[in-house]
Amino acid sequence: MKVILFSGLVCPAIAGLLRGTAQPDRVAFRDALTTNYVSMRRSAPASNALSRGIPSTLAAWRAGSGNVTTNLQNVHDIYYIIDLKVGNQTIPVSVDTGSSDTWMVQQPYECASMFWSSPNSKPNCGLGDGFKGNLSGGIIDGSVFSRSYTDGTFVRGYFGYEDVTIGGLTAKHQQLAIVNYTYWYGDGLTSGLLGLAYPLMTSLNGESPQSQKAYDPVFTTMWKSKLVLPLFSIALSRDEEENKKNGTAVAPPKTGSTNETSFLALGGLPPVDYDDGSWARTPIQSMQLLKEWGLDNTTERGLYVIVADSYVYGRTNSTSSVPLADQLTKNTTQFPVMVDAGSTLTILPTDLVQKLYKSFDPPAQYLSGTGLYYAPCNATIPKFGVQIGDSTFYIAPEDLLKQAAHDETGYWCRVGVTDSDSGPHVLGVTFLTNVVAVFDIGATEMRFAARRTY
Repeated sequence: MKVILFSGLVCPAIAGLLRGTAQPDRVAFRDALTTNYVSMRRSAPASNALSRGIPSTLAAWRAGSGNVTTNLQNVHDIYYIIDLKVGNQTIPVSVDTGSSDTWMVQQPYECASMFWSSPNSKPNCGLGDGFKGNLSGGIIDGSVFSRSYTDGTFVRGYFGYEDVTIGGLTAKHQQLAIVNYTYWYGDGLTSGLLGLAYPLMTSLNGESPQSQKAYDPVFTTMWKSKLVLPLFSIALSRDEEENKKNGTAVAPPKTGSTNETSFLALGGLPPVDYDDGSWARTPIQSMQLLKEWGLDNTTERGLYVIVADSYVYGRTNSTSSVPLADQLTKNTTQFPVMVDAGSTLTILPTDLVQKLYKSFDPPAQYLSGTGLYYAPCNATIPKFGVQIGDSTFYIAPEDLLKQAAHDETGYWCRVGVTDSDSGPHVLGVTFLTNVVAVFDIGATEMRFAARRTY
């Protein structure tokens, strides 16, 4: 789907489908802070090959009253990992709000070779130890699990049942997938994926729309069982090596601070600092808005799709008496975006992003062979923000220009926002590291608050 930007206009293709844009009023209530969370562990950085492609409709599906918090592990701002207890085994999995299935590899599994591989090389999918033995709830006879991705990776296997525990909450007899054949770019640590999106997305098998019966994903099972309120929140923090601004390290946090820890919180908010006056809310839209998914006839929610009020960008003068907002260019065109913790980059329409690239000094440039835009690592970084309601959430300079993601020379650093005229567009990790994001399934809305500097 091509999204044509007309400043100040709503794209006609989606105007009739919107069920209300972001509410201009502040959130009238305060989400409760969670009290239960586990300690975080941090891994060694993984390679940039872990950056995932964005799925298209079928052939490229990415693979979508109590409270509890579990810490996420930051792998070079690519995957955020938790320890998932599956039966009596502990499996490290990446957390993904852009898919719904929970899957893990089973040892031994087959790692496929692709056609460009050396004939003498041994395939290495880079996955961890995975699940061993049999599922206590048995397998689903004749079931087929199949997910494919735009970067050429895929997973294949079958469905079965097992108890799944996150931070002390257990989804009993949970349907999940065991993968025994895959081609994957792994980090050597993760062994699977925890999908946190809606049940609708479990009905897509990567080959035809709604071609298998939908089932309740892990978190859906938990809130339907009244183990937890029907909402979760995430706070993604940068890796310590990423906490640099133009080569100058950021001061370490105060003793006891959790600001550099990443959290997945079930039923409430994680223990991080945020601006309580910045809360904004916006409805979660139906899958009708994402035309490329071919679900025009459904009013169901599938992914966490929202419509921001505007995007602001440009260079600013800190000594100017002109207010910051008045120094920036505002684009008020509205289009659907997925809020996706499984996407490293933020992906927005080309016309908007190209103007952002030109705001770097010197401007960002496309590096052939990478498929992405880079700017000199010492470039002057512009402002870029996403307006939702009365609040504008700015992407920090260290997320707009990733100092740790550079070319061989160390001169070019990767820009944290990339462009695409074909959807879905995404607010990914480079946006989410700047906010606390609440995914409120019960209220069918998302809420955001700005993270305090960390």
